[in-house]
Formats: sequence, C-alpha cells, structure tokens
Amino acid sequence: MYLRNIPNIEAASRAAALRAVAGAAFAVLLVGCSSHEKELTLFQDVTAGSGLDKYVGMTYGAAWGDFDGDGRPDLYLTNHWKSDGAKLFRNLGNGRFEDVTDKYFAPQDLTGDKHGAVWGDFDNDGRPDLVQMTGGVRGVGAEPKRLFLNRGTKFEDVAEALGVANPFGRARMPLWYDFNRDGLLDLFEGAESRLDSLEPPYVFLQRDGKFAASADVMKFASRSPKFCIVTALKNDFQADLVCRVAGEHVTSQVFDMASLPARELQNDLPRTAFEDIAAADLDNDGNIDLFMTRKYPARAVAFGRTSNDEVIADLLIDRTNVDKAVGFTFSTSGQLTYQVDSAWPSDALSTDRVHLGKQGASPGSFKFTLPGGPINVTGLAPNEPGKQAGVYIGMTSPGHWEVRVTAPREAVASAKSGSQEIQIKVTSSHPITDLEAIGEPAAVEEAPARLFMNRGGKLIEESDKRGVNTRLVAGVNVVAGDFDNDMHEDLFVLVSNEIGKQQNLLLLNRGDGHFDVVRGAGGAGGDLRGVGDSVTTVDYDGDGFLDLLIATGGSMGRSEGLPADNGRYHLYHNVGNGNHWIEIDLEGTKSNRDGIGAMVQVAAGGVTQTRVQDGGVHHRGQNFQRLHFGLAKLTKIDKISVHWPSGTVQELNNVASNQVLHIKETR
Repeated sequence: MYLRNIPNIEAASRAAALRAVAGAAFAVLLVGCSSHEKELTLFQDVTAGSGLDKYVGMTYGAAWGDFDGDGRPDLYLTNHWKSDGAKLFRNLGNGRFEDVTDKYFAPQDLTGDKHGAVWGDFDNDGRPDLVQMTGGVRGVGAEPKRLFLNRGTKFEDVAEALGVANPFGRARMPLWYDFNRDGLLDLFEGAESRLDSLEPPYVFLQRDGKFAASADVMKFASRSPKFCIVTALKNDFQADLVCRVAGEHVTSQVFDMASLPARELQNDLPRTAFEDIAAADLDNDGNIDLFMTRKYPARAVAFGRTSNDEVIADLLIDRTNVDKAVGFTFSTSGQLTYQVDSAWPSDALSTDRVHLGKQGASPGSFKFTLPGGPINVTGLAPNEPGKQAGVYIGMTSPGHWEVRVTAPREAVASAKSGSQEIQIKVTSSHPITDLEAIGEPAAVEEAPARLFMNRGGKLIEESDKRGVNTRLVAGVNVVAGDFDNDMHEDLFVLVSNEIGKQQNLLLLNRGDGHFDVVRGAGGAGGDLRGVGDSVTTVDYDGDGFLDLLIATGGSMGRSEGLPADNGRYHLYHNVGNGNHWIEIDLEGTKSNRDGIGAMVQVAAGGVTQTRVQDGGVHHRGQNFQRLHFGLAKLTKIDKISVHWPSGTVQELNNVASNQVLHIKETR
C-alpha cells in the first residue's frame, strides 16, 4: 500500500470559482426548468482551450484510462466511423489534453465502424490495454474487433493473434471481467443480432495468454446482449452482472457470477426497455440499487431543434405509412437554407427527385436557399405516397412552408430494413415557429425512469416516491457519483430525443436516497446541438471532485447523418466546495490487477459508503475506474474495507482524507 497525495484546491479558490460561474449559469432560464428545481451550480463548461474542442461529428462514447501510468486519466475517443479515425488524448495535468494518437497508433488501426472501447490490464503488467469494438458491416458482413496491447511506447493490435477478432460479431460495448476467477481478465463483447442466421460468440476466456470463445459462461435470452455492467445485488460481497438484452418479452438478465456457468437470478426488473443503467448504493445501507434511464421511440416524423431558427426533421417511411402523407409544416419570415440527406438507403434520392413549388422544379443540389433564384416556390407539386421517391417543398401561404416525402411501395417492401429514411435540415434567418408533423403527431419521447432500491437482495421499485421523475426526460445515458462530496451518490442523466439534444438532468441526493432536480443540471445542462450519446465521470484534474465528459454525436439508428454530424465533446469541470474526499486505486495480486469485481466500503462519521469496482463500464462509455468517495466535513476515515474477488478481505484504519490511496491486495 502507498499513498499519492494530490494538492487540494483551497476553499477560497473554490468559492471564487463558484461565484465566477454562478452568474452565467443562472442568467438564462432554459426551457423546461421548474420553479421547484434546486438552485445550485456544480459544473462549468471548460471545453474551450482543453484540447477537446476541435472535433465536430459522430461519436460513440468515451473511455478514460491512465495509459502512461502518470496518475492522470487520459482519454480515448472512437469517433464512430469518422474518416479521420479514433483519437488518444494525453492528460497534461493543467486542464489541457494533447492529441498523441500518431505517436502511439498506426493510422490503419483507427478507422472502420468503431463502437464502444474499454481500457483493461488483461495481461497484468501494470499497463492498461484497450479493446475496441467494431460493427458487422450493417449486420451482414465482417469486420475484425481490435485489442491493443500497451507496449509502453506503442499500441499493437493483437486481437487476431490472441483470438478475440470475432469478425462476424456486430459488436457494441465490451466488458472486462474475470469470469473464471483465475486472476486474469476475460472479455465480453456485447452485440446486436446479425441480420442473417450467424450467431458469433460473446464471451472469450483467457487461458495461457490467449482467448477462447465460450458459449457456456452465460446463457442469453436473445441474440442481442448489447451490454453488461458489473455490480453486486445479493449483499454477499460477490459480483453480479446485469445485462441489457433485446428479445421477445425480455429486456434484461441478472447473473450470479460466483461460479460457472453463471446462474441466472430471479429478475425483479421490468420488461420495459431502457437505455442505460447506473448501479450505486443510493441510501448508504450497504446494498447496491439500480437506476434505469429510458426514452420512448420516435414516430415517423421526428424533430431536433438546435436553436429557435434551425430544425432537423427525420422522416421515416415504412410498410405502415408508405401510402400515407409524411412530412411537416412550419412558419418563418426569414430566408431559408435547406439541406436534404438520404439517410437510408444512401442512394434513395437524386437531386432531380427534390421538387420545389407547384411546378416541381429541381434546385439541382441537396443544399439550397429559398426563396432565391428564378424558381417559383409557391404551392406544392402533386405527390402520391407509395409511387416514387421524392421530396416536395413549397410555400403554401405567405410565411408558411410545407415539406412532404414519398417513397415507392416496392422499394420499401424489398429493403432489408423495410424502410426509407430522409433527413432535412432547415435553417432560417428568422425564428421558425408552428412546427408540426403531417399525419400522425410527433411522439413524446420523454419516459419515466425506473429506480429500484435493494432491500436485502430484492429490488423494489420506488421511482416516483423518490423524486427521480419530477422532471420527465428522454434519458439516453446515466452515471452515478457524489458530485457535491456530501457522502451521498447523485445521478446525472444525459437527455436527448432521437435526433435532437435536450437539456440534461442532475438529480441531487438529499441524503436518504430521495432526489431533487437541480436547475440547468447544475451548469451542465448543455446546448442543443447534436444527439445525446454518452456521459462519463472523471476527476481529470485531481482536485477530489468528479467532473463530466459528454459526447453529443450519438450515431446509431435514426440519428446517423445530419443530427449526429453536429456532435461534439463537452468537458465540465466540477467547481467544488469545502467538502473532503478520498479516491482509491486498487491493484490486485491474486485477483485481476484492475480489481474488477471488488467491493470497497468506506466508514466515516457513522456513515458507510459502498462502491463496486466495475471498471467504469456502462452503455457506450467507461468512467475512470478510480473509486471516488465524498466525505463532507470529515478529515479522517475510520475504516476502509476491501472485499477482493479472490475472497481476501483487507482493512485499513484511521486514513486521512483528501488523497489518492493506492491499495494493493495482500497475498
């Protein structure tokens, strides 16, 4: 065991920082705020100047890990299938990140249809390695997954050599976990089902320095086990896995990992779908609770509003509406710029299929300005649903516009996806108002979250009584953390409609597992550009307060194309307060070196906090796996208990606060 002290930000400095951002945070009341929301500023957007502010485009989560062993969390960003590839950013320790991708990776290793990525020291050499999931070429092709071995000076792709390339896997989110408890991390590759009959493996056990696929570790109820998280629900200090699966009458499975094959536990969770899970002891009773963030699917016409003068519309035509009117109307007095994109299939439209005004003239381009040029845009050209692919745009009365989209019945019926998707971005020099879908109304995507409190191993839903649905949102990603260091874990929800970002949600724990909504998400409400993708937690500057990284280029399903192309990364610094803290790094010896599956309890001032070393993994993202505990006004910890996966129990007494503590498993 050894201690690594990190300087604190003095209370006076914190107070000054808090005052500096408070005015900006509350100068404007964002849409959706309630007078009953708690007034508190916790976060400041520090993206500008951080080195993470240059990227615009698709994202697919983020992975935090200290790849160079200097004690500071570094950042890997997959950027989905953006042509300039994934990026590795080294933390310079001064609030700035340096792009060191070219120094450590070969260019060919960073391209492709990249999905989730996770750090993990699978060879127990003290250097975190990186696994990168890829797709399966729209569910019918092959693309190798990547396992980057950390050589110290380079990352080497050893996936094929070590047996985890799994080219037919339509992989989404990986997880490192020691399934057979031999002290070596094994690999789970979460995936969606292919569109053919192939069922690639999901679990790879490590033996003799290589991996072998195993179909016996966990029996999934569907061909789409998208992701799993590590937690502990039975109150026996043994890890469990909660997995999101997509199948008939099933959305989740819970596995007892005490022995193999894993035993599926009685599942008290609902069959309703969810987007992400946060596992945390929200009432400090020693039992891990579960919070599920959810959203309802969009209907045929979905809108994203990046500002009051811009809208992105996604129009989906399938077998249910191919013979019906599909489109939208709006009002504006300004000059308009239209951008039309054939999202799926990519060749569904040509420019001559875009028709303007009653005469149906083509603008000759997929991006054009109206009114402008010689084309008369008054009226709408005749259009027949189900006959042919087309976009019809016209001004039906002064200041009032109508847009309709059609698709041929035969093409929709023969498409593998059974649909055609067109996206249209409209930007005006004046505000856009009276936005409405033609036909059925746009769907409400906000859905109640589900909070399950753990009562001695039984999960009891207490969502409404604990205030988590005071503000109903379309939640796509969630993290738990003690953001104000008051010894109680809070919840942060990334909020987004299918193709349009919304204001984020911060739920502050009152101290008993009940929650208050914080106005403007405490300064991390975010802007409305892009589509919500992932949120991850990290204390990137070592001041003892959890910060946030938010990715807004969500790019799967209907969000691909114009909505996701406007995505960005946002770094939010926690401005802190006078409360104390401790952060813990685990190093396994008999257990896997990362200590994944360990349970840590910190007892101080009559309160015992419990954390599970889960590797930081949740849907689409990896939090920095250093365990964080707020200590309120306490400067001394009575006892720290570590229950290692090997069965070893280790205790430390009278530990000082405000430090990063490294705990090495005793042999």
